[in-house]
Amino acid sequence: MIITTALANEIVVRAMAIIHHNVNVIDHCGNIIASGERHRIGEQHEIARDVIRTGKRISIHNAAEAARFANVHPGINHPIIVDDQVVMVVGVSGDPTVISRYAELAVLTAELLVRQSVEMRETNWRQRLRDTLFCQYLDQGAKPGGQEALQRLAELGFTLEAPCVPVVVTVQVEQRHLSDTLGTLLRDFSQLAGVKEVILLGSNEILVLGDLSDSQEHLLRVIEFTLSNQISHYHIGVGVRADSAPDIREAIQFARSVIEVGSKVQPQRQIYYFREMAMLCLFRVLEDSYMVNFFNNNVRQLLEHDSGEALLDTLACFISNNAEPGKTSLQLGIHRNTLTYRLQQIKKQVQLDPMVFTDLVQLSVSVHCYRRQNPRQSEWIDTLS
Repeated sequence: MIITTALANEIVVRAMAIIHHNVNVIDHCGNIIASGERHRIGEQHEIARDVIRTGKRISIHNAAEAARFANVHPGINHPIIVDDQVVMVVGVSGDPTVISRYAELAVLTAELLVRQSVEMRETNWRQRLRDTLFCQYLDQGAKPGGQEALQRLAELGFTLEAPCVPVVVTVQVEQRHLSDTLGTLLRDFSQLAGVKEVILLGSNEILVLGDLSDSQEHLLRVIEFTLSNQISHYHIGVGVRADSAPDIREAIQFARSVIEVGSKVQPQRQIYYFREMAMLCLFRVLEDSYMVNFFNNNVRQLLEHDSGEALLDTLACFISNNAEPGKTSLQLGIHRNTLTYRLQQIKKQVQLDPMVFTDLVQLSVSVHCYRRQNPRQSEWIDTLS
């Protein structure tokens, strides 16, 4: 274990607040890395090197004895041992016969802080291993690598069988603040009531698995409040109920996709629910599908009509008004019979009837795909909630 400067300084500050004697922390190489006497930092401590070599406490009783060694003052030098290795030496300056009581307090303070650091590092290591294995499972799923990751997660005591609704949080933070911000969010999320697991999925993506026994809406409000206190740019994607590892993997993908789509079509919002926007997510998948040309051709065929633009606008308005002729006529400012005539012209031109549900679904996809490639102001798809 390598003792950090931050930990060494914390030991010095806390110990000196208790015993009111100078305290030095010497690393495993014999260098003073923290001290109440700042000018001594960076010096080699000769007696501490003997303590590291022998693993035993060494006391220097007076100035004459100290003068025989380099950078040594009278005092007590005690080894701090972790896993049978001397990781550092705590030195307390003063007459050993006078400061022995105080030295024990300083040593106890150091041992407690080192033990706490070791436990925290162990916990952090297990968490990072868990996060890495979980990401491997998300990436590979039913493939051998994914199943191996799932088995190793189980060995760590991490199971994916309890029902939950995955919540994915994406954040936008400056690179220089990213590590600290993620660390704070991971800690804060893990302490929220109703949260079972918090997993780091990437450099800007956090997964929160909540307990369904608690109010999901309350948890989402608390997550949003926690985020708003830290950063200004974030999105929250809410998946669907999942009861097993494969279900959770799929639900996480749903949560990711609804953030991707929702942040584009409704950027003013910060929480997106897959159930509310599943159709938009499906359309997004179709945009990258080999079928996109088929749907685009429906619109191109419609535009070949002499009144193609008017028919396309009519169709888009009809879709945005949930296929209700009355509302569509009112919005377009036309007679209902005119609307009926235009819908018949659409049917004749593309052989798809807007009044038939399955045909209207195809036409909806067609309009969406075309508008995504040929955007115009106030397109109907951006008004969906």
